[in-house]
Amino acid sequence: MAYESPQLKLKNTYQWCIILGGGMMRAGEGYRTGETADRFIQPLLLYKKGMVKKLLITGGNVNIKGLKIDVTQESKKVKEVLIAMGVKPEDIYLEENARNTHENAVNTKQMLKPFLKERMVLVTSAMHMPRAEACYLKEGFLIDSFPADIKKKDTPSGILDQIIPQERNLAKFAELVREITGYVIYQIVGFA
Repeated sequence: MAYESPQLKLKNTYQWCIILGGGMMRAGEGYRTGETADRFIQPLLLYKKGMVKKLLITGGNVNIKGLKIDVTQESKKVKEVLIAMGVKPEDIYLEENARNTHENAVNTKQMLKPFLKERMVLVTSAMHMPRAEACYLKEGFLIDSFPADIKKKDTPSGILDQIIPQERNLAKFAELVREITGYVIYQIVGFA
């Protein structure tokens, strides 16, 4: 999709990689990945290549008393999966109180204050990256964006793609509307 941030090759080595939570894991027994698991898979690959040294997972508290209940414990589960995949436990940090993108940036800033003069990698879904990037820049971060969970089609469309409706396109459109609306609201209230 045209709104998605493109994934560029990183050319540097970074001390910190910030991973925004949301949809990476599903609730239930064991480790069931969610629709945005690529948000932790891409940083895992960067870590394995030696391009990032430490991973900070932010988010995971989407409970709103009486209105929304979430028992996923996403950040903890992602940490456990990353350790099982070879990441050293001492290289993973959790920020578990953020409930939205603005709080991700504010809370991460508190944790990484001594490192704010360093460039960091920011990872979230490509569709969500414009809003996330704006929030982190507003908080004074020097970031190189590394979008994950890219939904745009990599292959050319054929005739059948043009004439047969696909329900997943409605979901993509709903996500686009949500992200554009969120970005505008964040601009209005001063979060981005």
